[in-house]
Amino acid sequence: MNLIIPFTKDIKFTSNISEITSISLEHEFTVNNDEILGNFIVSGDYKTHELSVNKEHFEHVLPFRVDISSRIDRETVDLAIQDFTYEIKDNDTLKIDIEYTINALELKEEEPKEELFERVEDTESLEDILDEISDENIDTQETRNVSEEDKKTILESINEQDESFVTYHIHIMQENDTIDTICTKYNTTSNVLNEYNDLSTVAIGDKLIIPDLNE
Repeated sequence: MNLIIPFTKDIKFTSNISEITSISLEHEFTVNNDEILGNFIVSGDYKTHELSVNKEHFEHVLPFRVDISSRIDRETVDLAIQDFTYEIKDNDTLKIDIEYTINALELKEEEPKEELFERVEDTESLEDILDEISDENIDTQETRNVSEEDKKTILESINEQDESFVTYHIHIMQENDTIDTICTKYNTTSNVLNEYNDLSTVAIGDKLIIPDLNE
């Protein structure tokens, strides 16, 4: 954001202004949720009569307000004075003209994080996945198909856990298998296995459901 903003104000004095002998401009501001609030502070000295040697001091606070977008990064807002002029009007009024800029960066929109796993939304899609399980995903000495009863067991287990894994291995327990060797083979843990299987009664020939956490 880069705004150039003009500001004009007439300051009425209670006495005659013959000459402005010195003048300065300062500013202060705060940034809120949807606006910038601040003050211009004009101060200096002036003569009430042309031949007078005495000087009178003046100081005036001139408030200002600027609306800003919610997309602006509040921490980066900066205000700078670009131009400042003045003139005496009607011998008792000081007209102030200020041009200032407000600069700020826009907030970056967060890019959506890529999902690590595709979430399975319904039972129908799970059945399709089970139908496509290939022989190479089943560790057994002979080629075996997943029966309807096996698929029902898998679906019930997955739905109960409400997980978002896409691929599931079906391991058939062999004579030399242990929970540790299975965890090592599939790069998983006994806690994960226990979520999908009853490990207290595992025997040779039993099928273990193993989610693939490493896709």
